[in-house]
Amino acid sequence: PMLAILEALDHLPNETALYVYHKRIPVFLLPELAQKGFEYRIKEINEGEVHLLIFKN
Repeated sequence: PMLAILEALDHLPNETALYVYHKRIPVFLLPELAQKGFEYRIKEINEGEVHLLIFKN
């Protein structure tokens, strides 16, 4: 999933966000997002379900 998310972000239009459904907080993805200038918000829905909103500010 990490590579698919990074690939989608490479093609993300300006002023657009990527909404991701994930099983857990992707701890290895978060530093990559920061390095590429993305911000994110994480909402833990329950155990095994996390929603991420990824965007550039």
